[in-house]
Amino acid sequence: MDLKFKYCQMLNKIIALFLYSFCVCFVGRAYIYANPDVWVKARITYYFEDNLVTQLNYLWNFDDFFSSRTIVKYDRNSNGIFESEELALLQREIFDPLSQFNYHVNIWKEGNKLKKIMAKNFKARIQTKKLVFDFSIPLMPPADPGEGPLITSLFDKKLVLDFSLFKKKFLIVKGFMRPSCKFQIKRGKRSQNFSQIVTLKCSKK
Repeated sequence: MDLKFKYCQMLNKIIALFLYSFCVCFVGRAYIYANPDVWVKARITYYFEDNLVTQLNYLWNFDDFFSSRTIVKYDRNSNGIFESEELALLQREIFDPLSQFNYHVNIWKEGNKLKKIMAKNFKARIQTKKLVFDFSIPLMPPADPGEGPLITSLFDKKLVLDFSLFKKKFLIVKGFMRPSCKFQIKRGKRSQNFSQIVTLKCSKK
């Protein structure tokens, strides 16, 4: 019986060592592509001023399960509205920690990726039992899509959140956009992550 117990202990150590080696060799070098835990439908609004894009606004619509869990926790009086204290707590515990991941927002201006993304004007609401986030990303200095493409994508490297654009009205323009400006949506290159990439290009004329 003692020999059997010692054998099981040794076997468990071997399995643990194998799993550790696997994590070091493979997980450290690449992402594990597993099923996401949270699904998000997104909409992007482009704000134009003097032919320049001054900010991008993001609207996230969460899946039913995550919405219900979050609403139960933060809508403490169950009135269907996040009041000031509830909203502050939700922002502090759920939204603000995303800053370390740049809120999963990727932006390239004239071929250069922005290293630091700053979010402003965060709001959250309950809409038809769904949790909705709304926030803005100022572009400083503003982007000139006539000088180079403005590219953006939403992507979670850890694949906890799965982002996809709304089927309809997923891109909105505020302000005047020149007729020569065109949007293109396609799968990104490796450096831009494998997700929906939105590219805005404008001719100089």
